Amino acid sequence: MKKKLAVALTMVFGLSLMAGCGAKEETTTEAEVTTEAVTETTEEETEEATEATEADASSSDAEWAYGEYTYTGDDMVVSAICDYICDELAKGYETGDVGIPTIIEVSRDDSDPEDIKVWGSYWYETYTLEGNTLECQAGGSYPGCMHVKETDAGKGYVVESFDVVADGSDFDESAKEIFGDNYDAFTEIFSNDELRTEKREEFLVEYVTSHSVPATKYQDYGWDAVDLNLGVSDPADDDVVYMGGLYASDEECDANIALFKSAGIPIVIIQEGENIYYGEYTTEDAKLDDGTEYIKITVEGKTYGYHFDEDENGNIDTTGIIVDQDGKSHFAKALDESVAMDMKSETE
Repeated sequence: MKKKLAVALTMVFGLSLMAGCGAKEETTTEAEVTTEAVTETTEEETEEATEATEADASSSDAEWAYGEYTYTGDDMVVSAICDYICDELAKGYETGDVGIPTIIEVSRDDSDPEDIKVWGSYWYETYTLEGNTLECQAGGSYPGCMHVKETDAGKGYVVESFDVVADGSDFDESAKEIFGDNYDAFTEIFSNDELRTEKREEFLVEYVTSHSVPATKYQDYGWDAVDLNLGVSDPADDDVVYMGGLYASDEECDANIALFKSAGIPIVIIQEGENIYYGEYTTEDAKLDDGTEYIKITVEGKTYGYHFDEDENGNIDTTGIIVDQDGKSHFAKALDESVAMDMKSETE
C-alpha cells in the first residue's frame, strides 16, 4: 500500500504552578443555555446558542490527532531528559491535549558516561488546542540536577535519577546544595523571565512544526495570546525542516537517508557514494525475510528502505536499518542534522 510518509521525529507533583497557567472558567451548561434561550431570546438566537454549544463540545471531545511531544534535535542527553519530564514529571497533571517540556540548561558535566550531570531549570506544561491557539491548562517548575546514563550498545541515554530543589522555605538551601558552584548561574537564569519565555517558545515551535499542529499562538489563563514565531527557518532554505534520518554503519554500505519538510511538503535526500537522489517520494510497507517491518521509499526511480528502532517507551531510538537497492539490510545510526543539511546543500 503506497502512501505519503508522515514523520514525527525525534516531564509526582509540581514545585510551583506557573503563574498564568490554570484551568478554564466554568462554562454555562447546556440546560442553562436552553432555559435562558426559552425565556429571554428569540428562536433564531436559541438556534445560534445551540450551534455554539455543539461546536464547543465537538472541539473539546475530539480525539487528539497530532501525537505526543517528541524531541527532534540531535542532543541525545536532552532527548532523554525530555522523555523523563514527559513520562515522570507529567504524572501529577491532567494531560490536556498535549504536554510540552521546557529545558533551560545551566551546566553539564559529561566526564562520566555512567553519570552525566545536567543542572537546569525544567518545566512541564499542558495545553489544549482551541482554534489556532494552544491554551495552557497547568504547569510546574522543577529546578535541579538530572543524572543521565549512556545505555549499552549505543542505544542512547536514559535519566537514572533527578535531584530536585525543595519547595517553600527550603528552596534556597536546597538549591545551594544541589547546584553547588553553579548556584549563582542558576539564580541568574531562574529569575530571567525573558530567557524563560524564549526557551518555552522554542519548545512550542519545535512541537508545532514537527507535528504539523495548526497552532499559531499560545495563551496563559488571564493573559493575551502570544504569536508563535513559526518562521524559524532561513528563507533561503525555503522553510526546510529536518525531520530525521539514518546512515548505514557497516563496511558494505555507505548510504544516508535524510527526511525533510520543505514548505510543508515531505521530501527525502538519499546519498550513496557520489550518487544523490532528491525530491518528493512514495512509500510502501514492507518486511525483511526475518519479519522486520520497514518502509520502502522511492525517489527519482530509486528504491531504498529504512526502519527506526523504538526504545522501551515506544519512542524513536537512535538506531535502525537501511535497506539498499538490492534489498539487503544494514545496521544504521541516527543521522546528524549538520550532515543532513550538507546533503541538502549539494542538491542546490
